[in-house]
Amino acid sequence: VNNDAPGKHQFFCWMDVDESTGYIYTVFYDRRNYEDNNTDVFIAYSTDGGESFTNTKISESPFTPSKMVFFGDYCDISAVNGHIRPIWTRADSFKLSIWTAIIDMKK
Repeated sequence: VNNDAPGKHQFFCWMDVDESTGYIYTVFYDRRNYEDNNTDVFIAYSTDGGESFTNTKISESPFTPSKMVFFGDYCDISAVNGHIRPIWTRADSFKLSIWTAIIDMKK
């Protein structure tokens, strides 16, 4: 679902389908903008049954997961009636935090 050139990392992808529209939404970690392990969070969505996806960065700033802190796969996404709620874990200075974004799509 990512739309950048090959060679970068995208990982821990979660998906939901909004039953009211049939639109597909995914949330995932993405390193397309960096040469190191800096990580952003993106959503990708499709309004044409998965034929194409639009990618949007939803994290405010990058972070770098540490090997010293278990990062895990603690992402999810909910899509209901055009209201999209992705959640993800962020690691800063060896501390984990949970984040979300409030996304409302027009029908």
